[in-house]
Amino acid sequence: MRRTHILATVVAAILVVAAVPVPADALTTASGSNDATVYAAADASGSFPDGNVTVTRGDRVTFSVSHSAPANVTIGGPDYGYHLRVRLGGSGTDEITIDTYATTSGDPDTYVTGGDATLVEPANGLDEPLEPGNYLMRVNVDGVERDIATLTVEPRTGMSAQTLVAPGEFDTTSVDTSEEGNANVGPLTDIASARETVAKGDYVVVKIEESGLETALNASDLSGGEAANGVKLNFTQTAPGPNRDPTSYLAHGTGGGAKEANVTVYPAFESDQVYVLWDTSNVSLSRQSERNRYEARLTLTKRNTLVEEETVVATTPVQLVRPTMSLAPETDHVHLPWENGSYAVSGRTNLAPGTTLEVRMRSPDPNAFLQIQPATVDENGRFGAAFNLGDVSRGANATMWVRDHYLQTMQEVAIVAPDPSVTIHDQSPGDDPELTVARVEVPDGGFVKLVDEDGAAVGRSNYLEPGRHENVSASLSMPLYDSQTIRAELVADRNGDGAYDAENDTAYRRNDSVVNDTAYVEFPAAPTETATPTPEPTATPTPEPTTTQYPILTQTPLDPSEASKSSIPLPIPVTLTALLAAALLLARRRET
Repeated sequence: MRRTHILATVVAAILVVAAVPVPADALTTASGSNDATVYAAADASGSFPDGNVTVTRGDRVTFSVSHSAPANVTIGGPDYGYHLRVRLGGSGTDEITIDTYATTSGDPDTYVTGGDATLVEPANGLDEPLEPGNYLMRVNVDGVERDIATLTVEPRTGMSAQTLVAPGEFDTTSVDTSEEGNANVGPLTDIASARETVAKGDYVVVKIEESGLETALNASDLSGGEAANGVKLNFTQTAPGPNRDPTSYLAHGTGGGAKEANVTVYPAFESDQVYVLWDTSNVSLSRQSERNRYEARLTLTKRNTLVEEETVVATTPVQLVRPTMSLAPETDHVHLPWENGSYAVSGRTNLAPGTTLEVRMRSPDPNAFLQIQPATVDENGRFGAAFNLGDVSRGANATMWVRDHYLQTMQEVAIVAPDPSVTIHDQSPGDDPELTVARVEVPDGGFVKLVDEDGAAVGRSNYLEPGRHENVSASLSMPLYDSQTIRAELVADRNGDGAYDAENDTAYRRNDSVVNDTAYVEFPAAPTETATPTPEPTATPTPEPTTTQYPILTQTPLDPSEASKSSIPLPIPVTLTALLAAALLLARRRET
């Protein structure tokens, strides 16, 4: 009994093993072996290397599938209202792309790439794009499920728009659009500025933060029609005035009485953005500024399957204005030779930042010239340029302006050759050894020389740089007394060394006359010498004469210079007279 039971068990096990189905591509050939068959079945594989994937409703989704043999990939199923199967041949890693906006088509090959697609359910396609939800994805190899993942379709989010401005000179071909749906908008974003006010001739740039328009948006048609997949962009007047229909400009079309807007569209779906450039060169402006206000509107019409009724999904305001421009020198309209050779000008405009302007200066005088300088508008609407006038002939008149804005910016500039001049006013310096020269204009540098009434040089100033000077001090070289007329002469530094040279530094002349000016200067009177009083002689008692019978008068001759404080001796008659007077005096004393 026991042996019979064991035998029956073995036979049953053999029958169970024999009943297991073997995949067709795992069956051995006539020359194969059972070992090869077992190895092939165990080596089969399939997977989703990217794992779970997510897509916004209306956009495309791409995912990878790796498989060791032909495989079937399914998305959804009977429980999802959508069942898609994609057959992959051979082995390796393939990419499958599904356009969720086009799932309304009954032919899945129109919206699936990367394999042979079959729409299991619904056979005629969905009524609207694949709805938000989580859809199971499976990969089968050799009839066996090898991996699963989830495809998440997210609902569309709200869209928005922003107004930017770009210079009218922007080259629209500089944006690389070779990669469909993903333009390289770097050249545009580098030059565009956020601003709602746009001068006529510049580009209105509408930056759209999009959601779910990756497939529906047709960059060459935003008219809202069938070819545009119901996507419409128009610019509509917001304040047309009473009893008036608003003016509207429609991208790529003229439907509904709208004028056609000259637009260029750059989708950048990798960043979920779309840039639309509206060329305003041919837009008519009203005299009333409020009637030049527009609103850019992005609308999904009923032709778009993402909405059930026409829906405005994004708006942004636009204010169109007439271009304005101003230009002025940073100093004044007269350029003097001692000023910097660079003549700076600046201006303001409402043109877009980054706009390149051409500032010109032109003179038709005998030494004619034309200078052209570029200028770039900054974020504040300012620009500047500088002309080199160092080598321009003096005495010329020139006109400067901004090209294409002549009437608004024309300015006259005098490039003068100034006359030397000096001005001195009447003054009373007191004991100050300096005089003040009121004004000096010296073209090439020099000095102010002071000359008295007799024509003698009595002082001068320090070296004066080329230019205009006020309240120049001129030092006197000697003290002057009594009021008199002083002449101030302008002397040129002929050798250019900055040091006064009486022989070489000659006076400036104008009309063959020395450049000068005179002033009456009240100097103090000359000091008076104070007389030193002569002391009174002290009386000396006369000694009593001796009784010498014949006195002898002894005199020491004086040096001629001491005797008369000069070199001339006393005359002989004077000497004899003095001797006689002395003898007479002696005789009288004897009588007494």
